[in-house]
Amino acid sequence: MDHDLLFIGGGPAGYEGAIAAAKKGLKTAVVEMDRLGGTCLQRGCIPTKAILHSVKAIKQINDFAKIGVQVEKFRISADEINRRKERIVAKQTRGIELLFKQNNVQLIQGKAQVTGAGTIRIDGQREVSSRHIVVATGSAPAELPFLKWDGQKVIWSDQLLNLEVIPPSMLVIGAGAVGLEWALIYSYLGSKVTVVEIMEAVVPGSDSEIAKILKNELIKQNITIHTATAAGDPVIGQKVGLKFKKEDKEWREEFDKVLLAVGRTPNTAGLFAAGLPLRLDAKGFIPVAANLETAIPGIFACGDVVGQPMLAHKASHQAMAIVEHIISGRPVAHHPLPAAVFTFPELATVGLSEDQAIREKRKVKIGRFPYAAGSRANAIDEKTGLVKVIAAEDNTVLGAHIIGAEAGELLPLLTYAVTRGLKADEFKDLVFIHPTLSENVWEALGGIAGFSVHI
Repeated sequence: MDHDLLFIGGGPAGYEGAIAAAKKGLKTAVVEMDRLGGTCLQRGCIPTKAILHSVKAIKQINDFAKIGVQVEKFRISADEINRRKERIVAKQTRGIELLFKQNNVQLIQGKAQVTGAGTIRIDGQREVSSRHIVVATGSAPAELPFLKWDGQKVIWSDQLLNLEVIPPSMLVIGAGAVGLEWALIYSYLGSKVTVVEIMEAVVPGSDSEIAKILKNELIKQNITIHTATAAGDPVIGQKVGLKFKKEDKEWREEFDKVLLAVGRTPNTAGLFAAGLPLRLDAKGFIPVAANLETAIPGIFACGDVVGQPMLAHKASHQAMAIVEHIISGRPVAHHPLPAAVFTFPELATVGLSEDQAIREKRKVKIGRFPYAAGSRANAIDEKTGLVKVIAAEDNTVLGAHIIGAEAGELLPLLTYAVTRGLKADEFKDLVFIHPTLSENVWEALGGIAGFSVHI
């Protein structure tokens, strides 16, 4: 065998799993046909957050007058925002390459196809063998049946990264994390942005109370949002015209560009050679057992290719769990998965929502603490927000949902509580620094266990 463990795909699952395996003494390789880091580093999470950081400065400057700072004039340089983003991506890419060298992880450039248990073919020619193989090829943006990309008027998120043209108007179809983050970016850079979502709320699947607050805040920031609205009947000319329908109301609008942010499809086409005992599901995802092993012994899959949720941290967590399973036989644990949307304000969520509890007719307790009641939130003028904790009748924390400044940074403590089945009571004697936003978490937990003070 050429390797002990080989990852197909150099995204968060592939590169982190490979480094973890190499540190434990396995002879490890990664096959990647593009740059290391995958969509998250090269085209997704990292570059968008870099741009969002610049855009947040625009928002803060616009808000300065409220805190006693007058800014007479400022200039936005899309070129410098873009250059900074490229520097960040390049630095982190080089960092992964260095880690590969330090840990003796072999990088194989090319496109891989699984040809059998323990074997792959690179670019249709070179054969490589490995005792274990992990498929982590990620996903790609999806189109709509009635609206396809043309790269000019109808685009996907990759084409927004370079900020080459700020269109006068832009329609975003899809109000998930990708759609809302790009809507916010281009709105602050000068586009008149409209978001259309066919589901009832933004960030479909999130707690509806939290989602409603986010929608209202984005509307305040000059983004037009239509939920429970269908789009169709496109006409593409100088602009893109579409018909919209919400309940009994129908209308048409035109836009300079349309961003499709309607989900992602797994990169599995042609991944497995014909005749192998493995069948993809109807959407192209790879079926796996509890330990993420496919129908082919010794071949595992993780990340986007095994289904929802499509999150970078899910992928890396699963990859490292597979490594541990291969080495020690430890079963792969499927922990609650947190998620965040890095809008202004941020939204972060984990575990059971109030909506799910109602659908499942579960008796729960809910602790709420509004940012407006917190000392730090008032001091830094971040009063919009809510920490919401869902607990069982015995106070066991089942879910948590935050809308507000630094929501993604505040959630991990609550994710730990959900993962370990902790009770809200256990946090009563945990001392939080004052004044911090984290005190909002303590107060929300106190709302369940009876120790909250400021509400």
